[in-house]
Amino acid sequence: MNRETGWFGLKLMVAAAGISVAVKYGGPYLALPEEMPVVIGMILLPTLVLSGILWRWQLQSSTVPERQGSLASQEEETEKNPQPDSD
Repeated sequence: MNRETGWFGLKLMVAAAGISVAVKYGGPYLALPEEMPVVIGMILLPTLVLSGILWRWQLQSSTVPERQGSLASQEEETEKNPQPDSD
């Protein structure tokens, strides 16, 4: 594991712990109605937000790695540069 990956993991754990403490101790101070749509929204909202962020990140990413070693790419390569028979 390289150093950047370790730091990212540590930052992620600290952020998760901070959010957990904020929810545990700050949550009771929020005046939220105990109705089913509010509860479902609180459960689904983080997943929907994260999926939206990842979807946009994927669309903006211009560095999509090509599949190397696949049969399709090998066939395309041989069509472009045919090899003479060695028989």
